Formats: sequence, C-alpha cells, structure tokens
Amino acid sequence: MNRVDVHQLRCMEAVARHQHFTRAAEELHLAQSALSHQIRRLERELGTPLFERTSRRVITTEAGLAVAARARRIFAELAGAREEVDELRGVLRGRIRVGALLPAGDVDVPGLLASFSRAHPGVEVDLYEGIADDMFRRLAGDDLDAAISMLAGDPPDELAVEPLSQDEVVAAFAPDAAPRARQVSVADLDEMTIVATRRGSAITHALDQRFAAAGQPLRLALESGDPFLLRSLAARGFATAILPRSLTAIDGPAIEVRSLRPALHLPVALVWRRARDLPPAARTFIEFVRDATAAEGGAST
Repeated sequence: MNRVDVHQLRCMEAVARHQHFTRAAEELHLAQSALSHQIRRLERELGTPLFERTSRRVITTEAGLAVAARARRIFAELAGAREEVDELRGVLRGRIRVGALLPAGDVDVPGLLASFSRAHPGVEVDLYEGIADDMFRRLAGDDLDAAISMLAGDPPDELAVEPLSQDEVVAAFAPDAAPRARQVSVADLDEMTIVATRRGSAITHALDQRFAAAGQPLRLALESGDPFLLRSLAARGFATAILPRSLTAIDGPAIEVRSLRPALHLPVALVWRRARDLPPAARTFIEFVRDATAAEGGAST
C-alpha cells in the first residue's frame, strides 16, 4: 500500500497556493507532467479529488483546502525539528515571519531587524505589514511568529505581550489650516473631514471609542493602510489625518500637528501566541527585541 509522502504534499500545497499547475511546477523545478503525476498519486491514496480542473483554471476542492492547510502545518513542524537539531549543534538557522508596524513609537523597527540579521545571518526574516487586526489574525493562524503592533485595549487572551514603547495619536493639518488651539476635541473633529487608518487598526479603534463616548459616530472620508497617503492628504488640505506622532516626526509633506483632548497615547508591543511551541529562531528574535529595546530605554509604557 502506498503512503502519502512529503514530496506529494509539497506538490499539492504549491498547486493550491498558486491555483495553477504551471506556476507550481516552476516553483518546484519540476516538469508539469511530473507534478500532475504526483497530484494524481496523492488523490488516489486519499480517495478523493483535491482539485477541479477546467481548461482555464484550477479550483481547490474542500478536501484540497483541508489537505493544504494540514501540509503547511507539517512543513512548519519539519522546519522546527531541523531548527532544534541545529540549535543542539550550536547553529541558529531557520526562517521567522514577523509582522511589523512602521513606524512604532520609539522603536526603530528597520534598524532592529537589520541588527538581528547581522547577529544571526543564518535566520531568514519574512516581514509582513498590516493593522492590529491583521497581526492578531495571522498570529492566531500561526502565519506569524511574532508581531510589533500598536494596541488599543487588551489583545486576545492567547497572545503574550511585551511592552516596547508608546505612540501618541495626533491630528495632522495643512500648515495654513491648523486650528490655533494646541489640542482638538471630538467636537472639533466632528466638524472636519477625517482620514485615518483602516478600521481594525489600533488608532481607528481608539478613535471610534472616543467618538462613541461622546455620543457621535466616527465618519471617515478615507480608511487607508498607507499612513503616508493620509499625511499627504492632510498636507494638501483635503482632510484632517489621524496619525501616530512618530510618523509626523519624520521627513514628509509639510503638516502641523495637534494633540487630541484629552491626549491619547497607545502602547506599542511585541506580541506572539502564548501556547505555541515557537521554533528556536523565533524565541531568539523575541529575546533579541526584548534586550535591544530595554537597552535603549524603549520599554517605557
């Protein structure tokens, strides 16, 4: 009796991810006929089709989606085993997936990642950007090993949290449109056109809470994952942009900044899934970030 092997799973997962046999074959450096043969063998072994093939596209079946998800977990376990063996040999190797907020209060994330890579050249770092909800979802699905994120309220219970810094949420205006007062309230903002980060971000979540407490709905003219676009719209006088102060302090289109009233500061933290058995490279990264930010006085929340 034949058995499912890792090579078959790698072939199947690549086709499921690309939804295309040719691109999967190119990634795996296989002839397309050889790839198709491996998929057919796997389908016979499992007794069910994994893909629906048409002349134009490949559709992963429900069974195929389940097998692909299981295959990714198997690959992660195999990678973890290899990393643990390397650790026992005194060699740190592997790949880590890090979610990053840029900028992040006083934390120089690009510099931190560069320093880690220099200290551990055998570890490859895959970087992902996104808002807080994106990070939490990826961590829950084990698609990230750790993330640096701004927080509004308590994160999910399953996440461990290491405070790193904090950032102030501010309102940005065109230089000739900024109010004279050094602070702006919800009532002031309610009369303005506002642009902010996407809902699900820590900033917009906190702003939603402020408006709700004042009995007013938060109306956004634009939600964007690009804070530099939001700054540009404020600089040109289109809208008031709600941004982290750290972003307003770096080079970019000219703006004037006003604090909110009362001032709003949000923590920036390193988060990871508490119950997950992290591979050695991910554990080393967490310790590296903790030590580096402590040495710089970054853990000041």
